Amino acid sequence: MAGSEASASASAAGRRNPVLQRSIRTPVFGVAALARLGVLAGNGGVFVQPPLGYGFALDLRYHALAIANSRLGFQFTAGHDRFQDRRVFSYVDESGEAQEVTRFTTLGHTDISLGPSLQIPIRVLFLEAGVSGGLAVSIFRRPRNVDPGDDDEVVGYEPLLRGDLALGVPIRNNQGIRLGVDVVKIWSPEKNWVVTDADAPVDTPPDAPVFDLYLDVLLAYQAWF
Repeated sequence: MAGSEASASASAAGRRNPVLQRSIRTPVFGVAALARLGVLAGNGGVFVQPPLGYGFALDLRYHALAIANSRLGFQFTAGHDRFQDRRVFSYVDESGEAQEVTRFTTLGHTDISLGPSLQIPIRVLFLEAGVSGGLAVSIFRRPRNVDPGDDDEVVGYEPLLRGDLALGVPIRNNQGIRLGVDVVKIWSPEKNWVVTDADAPVDTPPDAPVFDLYLDVLLAYQAWF
């Protein structure tokens, strides 16, 4: 075990990653620019198929309180996720010819959250986990036909809860990558519910929350200070 730890320490020194050699009582600040691969896990997946999207985020973490072999601190995350579904509509133009137009159903979440975070150094990497609460500014727009005036549109400003787990891997000069996953739950009141069936009559009562649960698979450039 001692030889293993010595090898890890030598590797960290050779790659100029002194952050891995710090005492557990020494604070660590981290900043990451993240790319997100989103997956709609709740009702949102009913409206957007396939339920896959993309996004980006900024993640800041400060760990300063030593607890056993870990550091406790806080995290701040701000970002955006977007999910889209394409629909093709047919219509007859003024000359009487059949035409087609492609329009998109769009679901987007802009989020900001703050909460506690735990960092556990494991030889040549960090295991980090956190829980945070915040606000999601969400928009849903779904075309019903070729006329944008008939679109379904909902805008929400709702509370969210985020849980995350990630591995931070310093590669060189205290810079590296971050790999992880986020789970985000948004609480949306009934006033922001929409009709599941896009082809239902306009007066059909709403039956599902479009702003709900989604996952993000994360890949990030990370730096530690």
